[in-house]
Amino acid sequence: MSIDMPYAAETKANFYSNLRREASLRPLAMLIMPPIYDFAFFDLFLKPYGLLKIGKWLEEGGWECVFINSLDYTDEFSRKTARRKPPVRYNNGTGKIFRQILPPPFSGSIPSVKRGFARYGICEESLRLKIMARKPDIILISTFMTYWYMGVSEVVKICREIWPSVPVITGGVYATLFPEHCKNVVMPDYVAEGEAWNFLNSFFKKHSLPVCSQEGGKFLMDNPVWEDAAVVRLNNGCPMKCSYCASAKLSSFSVGCHETVFKQLVYLNKKYGTSNFAFYDDSLLFNKEKTFLPLLEEIISSNIKFNFYTPNGLHIDFLDTATVSMMKKAGFKEIRLGFESSNPEFHKKNGKKYNADTFPAVIETLKTNGFYGDNVIIYMLAGLPGQYAEEAKESVRYLKKFDVRISVSEYSPVPGSIMWEESVKKSIYPISEDPLYHNNSVFPMSWEKFSYKDMQDIKNFARYR
Repeated sequence: MSIDMPYAAETKANFYSNLRREASLRPLAMLIMPPIYDFAFFDLFLKPYGLLKIGKWLEEGGWECVFINSLDYTDEFSRKTARRKPPVRYNNGTGKIFRQILPPPFSGSIPSVKRGFARYGICEESLRLKIMARKPDIILISTFMTYWYMGVSEVVKICREIWPSVPVITGGVYATLFPEHCKNVVMPDYVAEGEAWNFLNSFFKKHSLPVCSQEGGKFLMDNPVWEDAAVVRLNNGCPMKCSYCASAKLSSFSVGCHETVFKQLVYLNKKYGTSNFAFYDDSLLFNKEKTFLPLLEEIISSNIKFNFYTPNGLHIDFLDTATVSMMKKAGFKEIRLGFESSNPEFHKKNGKKYNADTFPAVIETLKTNGFYGDNVIIYMLAGLPGQYAEEAKESVRYLKKFDVRISVSEYSPVPGSIMWEESVKKSIYPISEDPLYHNNSVFPMSWEKFSYKDMQDIKNFARYR
């Protein structure tokens, strides 16, 4: 699906008549990763995976692509001209990026928000210069969290000012999960929902532009953004239907190809010297005998030194001694697990992610293979609609029996998820109207049995072992 909006300055007919070029000249696509507006941000392997996958697909279809990374922490203009401090970065490719403190975006008081609001990314002057450098034939802007839409809106506005006749298309998470808001507030020319391949090819065919293959991209567009760390995805989507997640709406589940992923690892390692890789999979271990384990075998046999990370978390029930042992040999540096809650009723209601009886054995297996302490991060979900604070505290108490790091994930309402309608009814804020209220810093599901203070107490309790 897509939402088509008219754009001013020049008529479509006039604009597309100007696109008739010599056969040797390729049309230019400008791909932009927008800045982020939030109360806090840490770059945990946030990379433009989908956008640069589309970029590679376009290049193979006869397009020239230019990528603008608004989250570039190495940007010299932002550091010198705007006098921003060099962000603190870490050896694994994660860290901070440029930050500019701004007034809060809300008109009224939000009691739960104690942090300052900020714009994260290169300064606006640098972004403008990069967009002005070359006139594109089409502009593609990626979107991530629904509550990060202010950065997308900024980029759309700048593109309209500089290139008023060039069509602007947004795609990605926010564009898919909240398309009407994107259409009415951000106001791109087109909103591409879900997988963008079919929409883009339909657009190209309609306007006599080069049409690409129907298979979608298999590899990633070359760019220095992959030097410090890169991301890969083995399986697409997730076969589970957890009530608090909208992964199924973003893409259908499909089993990946381990040979393709291995080629990508080797290519990026040779071209950029990349050794840090994060898996973007929502279900990395699903059908592991046909995908993940063969990939580990290839990695181990290659003798190439890789460092692997799993920011999205792994399904606990799919971990066994053989799998964990191979992961250690392949170069996995930490293991993140999707635990969510120790309450069996939680999993019966919201999606059974693991068997409580197997959890202690999995933790012991991890320890035996050298994963323990801060190298094992357990994601625990708190602040769901109608959840009691005591339930979340009990989960922390249970996890404290193990030598692991507990990461309390504050619930953020997700449009398109099974839990969305319940969240709309129970939230103290208008989450169906403004995605800014989806931000977990706002604590949108606060109520008398789970207050902001309760959340802070739970996080502090989990922090100290």
